Amino acid sequence: DDEKFWSKKDMTLEKTSKFALENALDFIALGFKPENTKIIIDTKNIKTLYPIAAQFAKRINFSNTKAVFGFENETNIGMIFYTSLQSAPCFIEDMPVLIPFGVDQDPHFRITRDIAPKINKPKPALIHNIMIPALGGPKGKMSASNENETIYTTDSPEVVKKKINKYAFSGGQPDIEEHRKKGGNPDIDVSFQYLRIFFEPDDKKLQQIHDDYKSGKMLTGELKEILIEKINKFLAIHQQKREDARSQLDEFLFKD
Repeated sequence: DDEKFWSKKDMTLEKTSKFALENALDFIALGFKPENTKIIIDTKNIKTLYPIAAQFAKRINFSNTKAVFGFENETNIGMIFYTSLQSAPCFIEDMPVLIPFGVDQDPHFRITRDIAPKINKPKPALIHNIMIPALGGPKGKMSASNENETIYTTDSPEVVKKKINKYAFSGGQPDIEEHRKKGGNPDIDVSFQYLRIFFEPDDKKLQQIHDDYKSGKMLTGELKEILIEKINKFLAIHQQKREDARSQLDEFLFKD
């Protein structure tokens, strides 16, 4: 929550704290269990995090963070300190840990691994997750700050349909005749990529969709319809679980 606050000029702590709790509902709705899961919110759990972060901060100099992140003189000191705070949850318990994260967070944890032995802690192991492409195309990443580039877990069926049809980048051809002749490119088509990453668990069905689209047998509109149906089917269940999760939220929050 604090990283968004520091990095976005018009963001408030109230908003970022709300985002953190809303994100927590999605984790709970996906089936995480309170006995195995504790959600840490930096601004709420600073009593636990700060002593660890302070040890890291003492061993990270500005020239290092400047070189890694490209900080400038105008960068606020919150962003400069953030790596120290990001590292702290790795060492709340004195045991080896495994950290899954998006590749954009890699610089923070590379520094974490460098510093860990200096405070007599084991280096955390890392798993890099791919970035989910934005609706607008595979070169961008999905961002919660741009509603036209993102499907939210709270979107209605009508909104999902509108976003996919209007904004989902197509790997198809400019017109039907050319598409039937040349076929589409599933490697850059966002609808196909979402099916591949999230919504089509059957490899044979996914391969058939891939082949039909690439050959021109399947049109972009037909591919989008498959995705829309699958997203809305998932969200209908997820949104109910998400509402049910509100009564469980306190069980998941880490207590200092």
